[in-house]
Amino acid sequence: MKKQYVESALLTVIYIIGSGITVFYFNVSGTLLEYITYPAKVFLEPIVNKEFSIKTINLMLFVVYFLWSFNCVYLNIIKSILKHLNSKAIKKL
Repeated sequence: MKKQYVESALLTVIYIIGSGITVFYFNVSGTLLEYITYPAKVFLEPIVNKEFSIKTINLMLFVVYFLWSFNCVYLNIIKSILKHLNSKAIKKL
């Protein structure tokens, strides 16, 4: 597997754990943080409430895939920007 895919999967797991802690232990209703942590809430709520059905499992898998693909694109953009900035800095020297 590509290193980027593993890094994206790790970022997805970190996001779900961090957002899950934020959603379930702190009151984030009505704030911008609620919108940022919404995918983790959708993923973790069936697990916490122990309500499993085909619909919730499909939704959970979609959320994980969405976050993973978003992180792949995000990492690709950040790495290309850093590579571009490093090449410019080297040219200036």
